[in-house]
Amino acid sequence: MLAASLNATLPIFGLILLGFILSSSRILERGAEIAFSNYVFYVALPIEIFLTTLKSSHALGSGTSDYLQAYGAGIFMLWILIFILYKIALKKSTVEIGLNLVAVGQTNTAFLAAPIFILVLGDSKLVMPIIMFQSVVLTTISVLVMESSTFSKSESMISFLKKASTIIIKNPLIISALAGALASQFEPLHHADADYFIFKIMSLIANTAAPIALMALGISFCAGPAGASLKDDRNEIITGVLVKNLIHPAISFVVGRYFFELTDLMLFALVLISAMPSPKNTFIFAQAYDVPVQKYNLILLTTTATSFFTINVACYFLIPHLT
Repeated sequence: MLAASLNATLPIFGLILLGFILSSSRILERGAEIAFSNYVFYVALPIEIFLTTLKSSHALGSGTSDYLQAYGAGIFMLWILIFILYKIALKKSTVEIGLNLVAVGQTNTAFLAAPIFILVLGDSKLVMPIIMFQSVVLTTISVLVMESSTFSKSESMISFLKKASTIIIKNPLIISALAGALASQFEPLHHADADYFIFKIMSLIANTAAPIALMALGISFCAGPAGASLKDDRNEIITGVLVKNLIHPAISFVVGRYFFELTDLMLFALVLISAMPSPKNTFIFAQAYDVPVQKYNLILLTTTATSFFTINVACYFLIPHLT
């Protein structure tokens, strides 16, 4: 079983390492991570999600609702814990609490979860409900928390609603999932012949989403500020890693198995996506709210490294039950 789990995960983290090596050795020029990330986020992954939704929107099954509800219930418990730890124990500001609701209370869906689900389970259909839930609900709430200090100012709620709407509308992953779901309602498209040249082109592009996303993640680790170190904000970083990599998947397992009684496949998907590291876009919010970016780069790097072990643990114990 250990060999099976390593066989499933080593290629994934091998691609991350390859991206890191190519960037650190200067084979790829500075700025390559931006080009790679933009290609994945705006082209390859939206096409992969569109095709997956087009083919599977009728076949997700009723278990998907329980799966999403279990994820939401686990996030609710996790966020309560994050609030207590960061507000009371670490005495962080409201903005930093909101940032940690993203960095520690959400998962890296586009650049790690989707590729891993594609490589381990064959497609990303069980990632799509999480992408939608995170982008529409969780990110909106996180921005609301970060913006709460401005509510005393005039039109602050209007500004927040505009910002939240912009985040949702501009997310190509949400648009592609909705487009795929809509297109699947038309029988000619839903049953489209895979031999059509346009679908062949789209499939070729979609197949690049996983490897390029993983390499982009590895490249990004060389792009962070050189002065970043674990000495600064050590307690916050260690707390974030423990909560993200250990407590989150543990909560999800308990909630999924004992409260929602998920099927083996849904339970595995729930624990697997909960074991993912911090989302890659946290630094964007850190820059926008004038919070040190280095800290969140370190959280992303450390949770990604630690996720190799948590993902392998999930695969080791849960994959055998899928067959």
